[in-house]
Amino acid sequence: MKKKTETVATGRAYGGIAHEDRAAERRDALIQAATQVFGTVGFRKATVRSICQQAKLNDRYFYAAFDSADHLLRVTYEHHAQRLHASLQQVIQKQGEKLEAKVAAGLRVFFLFLRDPCAARVLMLEVMGVSAETDATYQRNIFEFARQIISFVDKATQDALGDHDDQRIVGFALVGAMINAGTAWLLSDYRDSEEKMVHNCSQVLLGTYAYAVKQARQSTRSARSTSATRTKR
Repeated sequence: MKKKTETVATGRAYGGIAHEDRAAERRDALIQAATQVFGTVGFRKATVRSICQQAKLNDRYFYAAFDSADHLLRVTYEHHAQRLHASLQQVIQKQGEKLEAKVAAGLRVFFLFLRDPCAARVLMLEVMGVSAETDATYQRNIFEFARQIISFVDKATQDALGDHDDQRIVGFALVGAMINAGTAWLLSDYRDSEEKMVHNCSQVLLGTYAYAVKQARQSTRSARSTSATRTKR
């Protein structure tokens, strides 16, 4: 009697699960394993064999999904970056128009994410300086976080921050500040409470936005005063 299941090589169902689904499951298992291995021994000490052992998979499945350990690092980093980005977007959209509430909610999501030390190390430490391609992946995601940190303030505040380039630079600076604060928190083994981290980082973000608005208002008043003086003349 003909067997109902086929081998993986045929591309057909194996054990009642489609080949594509099994491949996706193995890929996800390798990403989860890489998170644990990169987040403990570090990328530079990690081996393909150790990752496969963590995932409980044969080495051949690794090379069916990834070109190299560097490739897996990029994919693992993007997995966590996109997960954090989506979580931030979701919680911010649930807040009202009050900026303070948006900032606090976003920071709580960020610091809660960092409570997973392996994912946090992949996101903020292990990805740095590995290769030009990995650096490009990191920069692309940092740019998206920078856009996000500017996007949840109102249009008036965005305008107060300056033009597109000014907003981009401020966004990078704020993301960098949050990453540095988060990294220090991680490396201190979470010495301070999440609420303390949220409170103090909120001051950095809200202070930047408030300063920009104040400067813009002063500039507007100065321009109006100059215009009025010229009109009198």
